[in-house]
Amino acid sequence: MRVIRNSIFLLLFLSITSVAQENDFQLWNSISLRKKIDKKISLDLKYGLRYRENASLISKKFIDLRARYKKNKRWSFALGYRNISDWSISSELEKRNRFYIDAYYSKKIKRYYIDIRNRVLAQGNNNSYSEVLRQKMKLSYNLRKTKLEPSLSIEFFSSFDNLVNKLRYSLASSYPINKKIDLSFVYKIQQEFNVVDPITLFIFESKITYKL
Repeated sequence: MRVIRNSIFLLLFLSITSVAQENDFQLWNSISLRKKIDKKISLDLKYGLRYRENASLISKKFIDLRARYKKNKRWSFALGYRNISDWSISSELEKRNRFYIDAYYSKKIKRYYIDIRNRVLAQGNNNSYSEVLRQKMKLSYNLRKTKLEPSLSIEFFSSFDNLVNKLRYSLASSYPINKKIDLSFVYKIQQEFNVVDPITLFIFESKITYKL
């Protein structure tokens, strides 16, 4: 729990030190349906809606379909597709596609869970596509005598020339309402690097997952 507590102070520190930069508060919401085909294969269908400009304007909505294969207790792999509707500041709509491949590694150490995800994605439209490498590391803790499971994570976004252009820090907590419904709340700080006019985002996200 000391790691979780120290990470809260780190996120607060990042929030304060980012005041001088251009920033925005965003609200992200999503609902997911999960179907377990057998012991190794599962399908996820996710709908997401995001708001920007201090959560006053819609910025994005998407539908995401993912198939995941669990090889063993530690390794799993996934293939996914996301259809994205993206609105510019002038309310112009742009449609984009995202194709991605994931590799997951998980390990349990006492009451701690370590999860590592590597993702390779291509995103764009008929005109052009760009490739991104995303690497996410998450640490979760199973609290005694409660269903709450707090977690913290950091995710690196980079191009294929190994230039990191975005970092995303997250502090989250999940809670199973019942055997079929999970509820999660996440606070994120996202910082851009090596780009023109970098922006820092402060994000509150709510997620509901329903198991079919």
